[in-house]
Amino acid sequence: MSPSNVPPAGPNLEDDASVLDHAAELASARRLADRYRLELVDMEQFRIDQELFRAIPADLMLRYGFVPYRRDDRALVIVVSDPTDLPMIDELSLLLGVPIKVTVGARSSIESILKKSESSQRVLDEATESFQMQLLKEEENGEDSLTVERLTSDISPVIRLVDSTIFTAIQRRASDIHIETQGDAVHIKYRIDGVLQQAM
Repeated sequence: MSPSNVPPAGPNLEDDASVLDHAAELASARRLADRYRLELVDMEQFRIDQELFRAIPADLMLRYGFVPYRRDDRALVIVVSDPTDLPMIDELSLLLGVPIKVTVGARSSIESILKKSESSQRVLDEATESFQMQLLKEEENGEDSLTVERLTSDISPVIRLVDSTIFTAIQRRASDIHIETQGDAVHIKYRIDGVLQQAM
């Protein structure tokens, strides 16, 4: 069959499904924003504030699924997909030590921005070059490297916590990680420049 007689390629069903999923997420985000009278952020036009991104530990953004948007006086304005998750917002405020204000965005767009952010990519590059860390993959006998996709995937919260702890240690150039149990609490410390420091 000559090239001129080759039939055109059919529609890409995966791309169509992806577009539909994103449209559904955007519609859901719009409903949440309207219901709670919050700002809906157009993530397609979102511009990363690199200074703001660098000021926040990458593992927190990945673990809690948010992107920093702007500062509003003392408060930090973030974009989340679920503004009704008040325990998460309160916990994040305690960890960062600032009041949190939320806006709403589509979940897949938030994850995409996190994966592309300069801070996350820089940490992954350093991990690849300096550590060549390999993590055991439960479902296969092979090995799987530490990636942002792994940290944002819907895996066990315990596994995600361990991965993000290692991720932060790499970001902060820690030489080792100390995990201490005290009663009903667990404290994580990093040794940085020979000095133990609290993880959070």
